[in-house]
Amino acid sequence: MSITRLISGVLFLLLLLFAFPGTTTSKENAINSTLPIEAGDCLIVDSDKNILMIVEAISGRYSIPGGSIIGEETGEEAAKRETYEETGLHVNVGKQIARTYNSAIFACELVSPTPYFIDSQGRKVLMAWSAPHFGKEVMRVLMMPDNETVRDNYRFPEHKWMFKLWVPEVTPSAFVLSAGDTAVLTPFYQAQLSLLQSLHEWKAKSTSVEVFVTGTIALGSLFTPFLFLVSLIYIRAYHGHRATLIYGAGLLSISTFVLILTTVVELPRPYFIDPVFGEQDTLGYTLPSAMVSLTTFFFSWLLLNWDKESFPKGRKRLALFAAFCVSVISGKVLLQGEHYPSDIVLGLLIGFGFSVGFKRLRDWRFANRNRALTSARFWLMSFVVAATIGIGLHKPHIVYLSAFSLGIYCALLWLKVFPLYVSAVRRPSKLTFFMIALVGVIVIVFVDNAISSRYAVNTVIVAVNCASAWAISVWLLLVTPRIFYQFVR
Repeated sequence: MSITRLISGVLFLLLLLFAFPGTTTSKENAINSTLPIEAGDCLIVDSDKNILMIVEAISGRYSIPGGSIIGEETGEEAAKRETYEETGLHVNVGKQIARTYNSAIFACELVSPTPYFIDSQGRKVLMAWSAPHFGKEVMRVLMMPDNETVRDNYRFPEHKWMFKLWVPEVTPSAFVLSAGDTAVLTPFYQAQLSLLQSLHEWKAKSTSVEVFVTGTIALGSLFTPFLFLVSLIYIRAYHGHRATLIYGAGLLSISTFVLILTTVVELPRPYFIDPVFGEQDTLGYTLPSAMVSLTTFFFSWLLLNWDKESFPKGRKRLALFAAFCVSVISGKVLLQGEHYPSDIVLGLLIGFGFSVGFKRLRDWRFANRNRALTSARFWLMSFVVAATIGIGLHKPHIVYLSAFSLGIYCALLWLKVFPLYVSAVRRPSKLTFFMIALVGVIVIVFVDNAISSRYAVNTVIVAVNCASAWAISVWLLLVTPRIFYQFVR
C-alpha cells in the first residue's frame, strides 16, 4: 500500500467523522431498525443511576415498563400509557434513545417526585397500588442498579447489555424516601391495622407472646397451594373418583371466585411499607384470604360428608383439628400483615358457603341420579368459562385452572372409551394408591417449576403451567388407577 493511498484513506475517514457529527444515539444503539415500531418502552433512572423496573407476575423477571402500541397510538403515547398501567406513575416522554427490534426505547422523566420505601432486602420499592395492571401483570415496582445480579434475572437479553449506553441519555427523576403511607386507608381498615400493630407491640414486650407468634407463623407457612393438590389426591385415594370430581369442582369454583375478586373489587387498601409489619404483599386491594377459604372448604367438606355408619367416632377430633388448622393459617396471615381480620371473616364465609352449596349439589345429584359435576360436558363448560374469564381479566392463574378442567374432560372421554374405574378398598391399598398419585404429582410440579424458572418468556410459562395442570388432572383420573391396577392384579 502506497503512502499516498494511506493518507487518502485517513483523510476520508476524518471527513466522514466531521461531516456527520450528529449521528443519533438511536442509530448507535439500534439493534435492528428495519422492523416497524410496534411497542414503546420507558427508561426512568434516579440520580444514583438506578433503573425503574417492574417484576412481572408471570415470569418473575425484571423489565422496564412498556408495551404494545394500540390502534393509532404513537410509540411515545404507548410508552406513557403502559408506564402508568404498570406502575401508576405519570411521566413525560422524551427523545427516543434506542431501537430493539420492533420496540422503541424512550428517555422518560417522572412528572412529580415519587416516594419510595426500603424493603427487607434493601431494595427501593415504589408504591404502585393505583396502577391498573398492578397485581395482574406486575408484582413489584423497584429502582434497581445495573449490576450482574439484576441482568441475570432480566427478561429481555437485547436490553440488559445496553443499559450502560442508555442510562447517561436519561434525565434523572426525583425520588423521595418515605417511612410509609396509610393516608388512603378508610377508618374501617385503619382501625384494624391499629389493632394488629398493638398486637405486635405486645409481642415485643413479652417473650411468651413472641414465641406464640413465631410458632403460629411457622405452622401457618406450611399451608401452601401444593397442600390443596395433596387434598385432591387424598379425596381420590380415600373417597373415589366421583367424590374427587365434585370436590375438585369446589376447589375450582372457590379459586376462580377469589381470583375474580382480586381483580374486580377495588377497595382502598394500598400496597405499602408499614413500620410494624414491613412489606405488605396484598397486591393493592383488600381481598378475602384465599388460603383461609380453601382450608375451610376442605375441612368443611370432610365434616359435611362424614360417613357416620362406617366411622361412628372421630368426627369431633377432625372438627378440633380443622379449627386448629384454620386458626393457624388465619393467625399467620394476620400476624404477617398479609390480611386484615375482615378478610379472614370473609374467607371463612366463602369456604363454608361453598362447602354447603356443593354438599347440597352432591345430595341432589345422587337423589336424582344426575351426572352434574361429574360429566364430561360439565368439565368442558368449566374449561370454556374459566378460559374466557382468565383471558378477559388477564389473570393467568384462572387460565391454569381452565387447563385443569380441560385435562379432566379429556380423562373422562378416555374413560368412556376404555372404562377402568379402580378404587382402593382396604386401608393399606388406599395408602399405596395415595402414595403413587402423590409421587406422580410431585414429579409434575417439580418439572413445572424447573422449566418455569429457566424460561422467562410469558407465553412459554403460561403454556408450561397449563400443561402441568392438564397433566395433574389426567394423572389423578387416568394414569394412577392403571398403575395401581398393575400393583394389585
